[in-house]
Amino acid sequence: MINNRLEPSAHYLLDDEERKIEFKEDEKQTSCGVFTVNKEDHTFGNITRIHLLMDKRVLFAGYRIPHPLYAIVKMKIRTTTETTPIGAMESALTNASSELQHIADKFNEALRKYEEENKAAGAGSMEYADL
Repeated sequence: MINNRLEPSAHYLLDDEERKIEFKEDEKQTSCGVFTVNKEDHTFGNITRIHLLMDKRVLFAGYRIPHPLYAIVKMKIRTTTETTPIGAMESALTNASSELQHIADKFNEALRKYEEENKAAGAGSMEYADL
């Protein structure tokens, strides 16, 4: 039987010659370029795109997955002259990381509160992973 499916590790482990992220400037438009992000999927692409579009200095942000079998995100960003695509990407990733950390902190706080309330009632403890 022919199987096109890749090994699961092929979706998150970088090969020796592979870089996590690469940038290529667009030669036709100013302040524009394409990032190629290896070993990521729609989760990364959509979160990053949303945070890029929150930035008023970003004129366009879009991404595509060139092929469903390969974990590669191509993200095109065009900015005003106030920043560069690289600066906008750094800012978006910093903001997304802060927001996700805030969500994780709130979740862990609520879980601890739940466990404390249910410990008094004699319920068992729930297991969870720190993010």
